[in-house]
Amino acid sequence: MLCLVFAVPSSAESKVIAIGDPVYGSFTSDVSTLEYTFDVPESGKLEIALFNGLSDDFESCLSGPGWGEFNHKVQPGSNLDAYEVAPGQYTLKCRSYFYSSPGDFNFSLKFTPSGETYTAPNESINLVRKSAALPFKKKIKGHLAINDKEDWYKVELPSSGKLTIDIHSDADLLDFGIRDSEENVTEGHLQDVGVYKGDQTETIELTKGTYYIYFNEGDSLFNGTAIHGNYSFRLTFKASGETYQYENNSVNLVRKKAAIPLATTIKGHIAENDFVDYFKVKIPKTGKYTLKIVSQVEEGEFRLLDKNEQYVEDYYLTKGTAIYTLSLKKGTYYLCTGNGSYGNFSFRITPKSVSLSKVKKAEKSFKVTWKKGTGDGYQIQYSTNKNFTKNIKKKTIKDVKTTSTTIKKLKSGKTYYVRIRSFVKGSDGKKVWSNWSQAKSVKTL
Repeated sequence: MLCLVFAVPSSAESKVIAIGDPVYGSFTSDVSTLEYTFDVPESGKLEIALFNGLSDDFESCLSGPGWGEFNHKVQPGSNLDAYEVAPGQYTLKCRSYFYSSPGDFNFSLKFTPSGETYTAPNESINLVRKSAALPFKKKIKGHLAINDKEDWYKVELPSSGKLTIDIHSDADLLDFGIRDSEENVTEGHLQDVGVYKGDQTETIELTKGTYYIYFNEGDSLFNGTAIHGNYSFRLTFKASGETYQYENNSVNLVRKKAAIPLATTIKGHIAENDFVDYFKVKIPKTGKYTLKIVSQVEEGEFRLLDKNEQYVEDYYLTKGTAIYTLSLKKGTYYLCTGNGSYGNFSFRITPKSVSLSKVKKAEKSFKVTWKKGTGDGYQIQYSTNKNFTKNIKKKTIKDVKTTSTTIKKLKSGKTYYVRIRSFVKGSDGKKVWSNWSQAKSVKTL
């Protein structure tokens, strides 16, 4: 509110004072306005304790850099007012409403520094946005003033992952949010989030890149809500560890690169500003394959597309482990993440496991029978150690149509453990293995 304009001219006196010094003043019939100028060295809380020895005809006006005069009616007796201010030179005007009302008053100024980590010029956005990025795990102190209402801080994420912001506010209500490298709103939910007095934690899954977090004054003065004051925060970051990295606001470019290797665990990440990832898959031979997904995502989907990116089938992402059987023809496919929640996941595509039908013992030998699998052949392992950590031998079957074989030249009366897996030859001629079957035991005659 601007100071009232008085119709009757009067003289004014101006003095330079220091914070902490007691000030005494008197209005006379000749002097109805007294001005006091003082410097605030840094951001913080300015308190004015003023005693009005007049009747109900006194007002004060405080003005400062980037801030119009603030008009305040002073009640008779003791008054205490507090303002969150930026550094600079300020003027306090003490004025009598009526020039025929002489009287005395006194006041003192108290200042409490904010101790903010990064300072900014008056009425300007915090210039940290133009400097080096914030460190992780370090407490950052900030301050919002009546004449410095917004602070921005640069954050560099070295990879995709989860950014956690632990916030403490001394003000009743502040606003907080995140913007991307162009200072545009991200697709995520952290936009103008209310930060209330006390402690709260916000998390967001983001892609690699540059971001800005900001604090500004809250949007309410209802019932005297304090929307300026001190705050602090600490950033922590946990990398997703995803196999393929990409910059913020871009679709995963794996779709334009070589196909992912089969029988290899691929780590992925669904971010709030990039929730669609494509993974190219080349199936070397028609048959059945296993898709195993391990997810920290609460809900979502994995969509299988053909080489023309036409829909084939959906597989759901839920927290935990899910295993799907895929019946696929030879060719190129894409696995594509879809809408849902955010977080890390991994997946692995292998030829479907082969199961052992039976293991029949014989003299110093045993016969292994299994169900036909997908691929180009099989490998059988057998050992006298049930954990297959030692004494391991193997036999390779290079015809996928074969469903039995006999292992000979064994020791009599010895227990053996047997398991099987299939393989498919990729375009490079290398074998892609299925997972091992459950082992069976047999004791030779």
